[in-house]
Amino acid sequence: MTDSRSYRDALGRYPTGVTIVTAYEDGKAIGMTVNSFASVSLDPRMVLWSVEHGTERYKRFVDARDYAINVLAADQAGLAHACAIEPDLRACHAAWEGETAPLIEGCVARFLCRQTSIVTAGDHDIIIGEVVDFDTPRDVSALVFYTSNYCEPG
Repeated sequence: MTDSRSYRDALGRYPTGVTIVTAYEDGKAIGMTVNSFASVSLDPRMVLWSVEHGTERYKRFVDARDYAINVLAADQAGLAHACAIEPDLRACHAAWEGETAPLIEGCVARFLCRQTSIVTAGDHDIIIGEVVDFDTPRDVSALVFYTSNYCEPG
């Protein structure tokens, strides 16, 4: 049980929420699907997420001072899949608002963040940000990722 596929499969047995991390790059809204999101601190309000080194989007997001973490609703699996492939939010047919970072419409929670630190951990960087603002626009079930599939809790 030492191969990386078996390890990934074992990790996939742990259900996670699904987010899209968004930022503006030269005025263009970009996003990537992320399930490595967690709370770090309540005071000050801080969260983290991680991004793999060497990916196409790595530098774009590591360099972003301001970003948003958009927690997806169960009916947004199509958007999660689209943003896993394509970084351009417009091409993914996402609707958003916000001047500092794109806040995707229809989410169950949205966190506007300012990057505070980056910690290198193996083949990923952990990006820690202070939560500048947040909201909970919809009171519906969140999207969950479990055994390599999107699903609704329950």
